Amino acid sequence: MKRIDLSRIKTTSIEKRFSKVSQQQICKQVAHSGVGAFVDSLPDLLRATDLKKLIEKLLAARKSDKPIVWMFGAHLVKVGLTPLLNEIIAAGYGQQISTNNAGLIHDLELAFFGQTSENVEESLLTGEFGMTQETAEHYSALVELSQEMQCGLGEAAGKYIAENASQAKLSLFATAYQRQIPATVHVAVGADIVNCHPSYDGAAVGAGSQRDFELFCETTTHLKNGGVVLNFGSAVLMPEVFLKAMAVARNLDPEFTKFTTANFDMITHYRPRQSLVNRPRLLGAESFDFAGHHEIMLPLLWAALKDKAGL
Repeated sequence: MKRIDLSRIKTTSIEKRFSKVSQQQICKQVAHSGVGAFVDSLPDLLRATDLKKLIEKLLAARKSDKPIVWMFGAHLVKVGLTPLLNEIIAAGYGQQISTNNAGLIHDLELAFFGQTSENVEESLLTGEFGMTQETAEHYSALVELSQEMQCGLGEAAGKYIAENASQAKLSLFATAYQRQIPATVHVAVGADIVNCHPSYDGAAVGAGSQRDFELFCETTTHLKNGGVVLNFGSAVLMPEVFLKAMAVARNLDPEFTKFTTANFDMITHYRPRQSLVNRPRLLGAESFDFAGHHEIMLPLLWAALKDKAGL
């Protein structure tokens, strides 16, 4: 049987060939002098390059007084990262926090009771899932405050928690209120345990959440020319809120451009990939997408940023 004659192959020199990896990019000896140096020692390739670029974008945003917005799902609170975000806000690297209703509920429970996140499988079987009386009572009280003050749910939550909770220092909303930065809550109808309680006032909640959306849109307009928005773990709601806020910003300013977005999640999801990564690029954004567990990725990012900033 006939075999191909490989001696007929035409070769070329490696000096003429394009190579995607060079010695300048490969990993350096792992640094032990700080997390910033450790990140610098990573290969200058793929997501390691993106992480280095994002850190530089965050440093530049802080230096030029451009907003850094932290969006997140409830899981960020559940895995114990509130103290870290509070530290980030205190250091001036967070000009707004934004989450869904579940994020607020977990924050509220931690501040008042020092615990959160019930066992869904077990309590669902007993008919007790979502039926915690005290959580619903506190939530309704902050919604009433939102109506009285004619402010968003986030600001009302911050004031209510700061003035009433025994462990308010654990609360992102209390910290945001005390630091006088926007905290916004974006509610989906029927998605949260408080929806199951007779004290839930859908009209008041909706009005407060709409006020928060308007706050969110205002901050988004200031992302132009150097702001940064990060999303940790919200797979649908916050990416969609950001997409609509971008639409508002571009409608009001045809030159709304040149900002940075970064999506962090444990796995890649369609919605954040579109609304946080691909679509912002159409408006001139530089966008990054990282996969990894929040309890590792956020501390790593903040530790490297602290080192670089000399904090």
